[in-house]
Amino acid sequence: MAFSVNRIVGIEDLLKRPRVSYRISEYVLNFIDKEILKPAKILQSDKYVYEFTLSFSFGIPKPNKILYKSPYATDKRLFIPHKGFTTFEKTTKKIHLTFIGDDIGPGIAPTEYADIVYTMLTDYLLYNYKKLKKETFDNKKGLLDEKKINSFPHPAPFGQQKYILDESGYVKNWDDYVNNRKDKWIYIKDEYLKHYKF
Repeated sequence: MAFSVNRIVGIEDLLKRPRVSYRISEYVLNFIDKEILKPAKILQSDKYVYEFTLSFSFGIPKPNKILYKSPYATDKRLFIPHKGFTTFEKTTKKIHLTFIGDDIGPGIAPTEYADIVYTMLTDYLLYNYKKLKKETFDNKKGLLDEKKINSFPHPAPFGQQKYILDESGYVKNWDDYVNNRKDKWIYIKDEYLKHYKF
């Protein structure tokens, strides 16, 4: 049994994304596994890698037409879980979680980011596993190691953020893509570093 965690933001939100280390997400997931999932024997099969993708969006739509109401939702934060998981090639179980927030951005503190990730994972697990209880997650949350969370570089350099699209590029016009116009490609890293020094 193994876990992996990825992060994704839309290209249009490149400069809004949290500038925090990917290792914070890993730490929070491993903490939940140790403190809650292992004792409950949930997501523990040695046959699979459990791959969590955390998606971040900015700005709650007005009017808000999202029907799911998380127990952790606020006027400024929405959490949308994945129902179950998608099995890929009989070896990986993929789970996609979405956060939409009005009060998150590139300057978010590592501990605040960890709080959001903890809540995203909690919301998914409560939504899918009825034997888990909200009180358990709420009580365990206070055991997160803030010193460890704050030990990761902040703001994290681009190479330590590791969002899914970071090594990719895109073109604005379909013809440029079809004709393989390398000079028209826009690379995520280059765009990011135009605005931030590292």
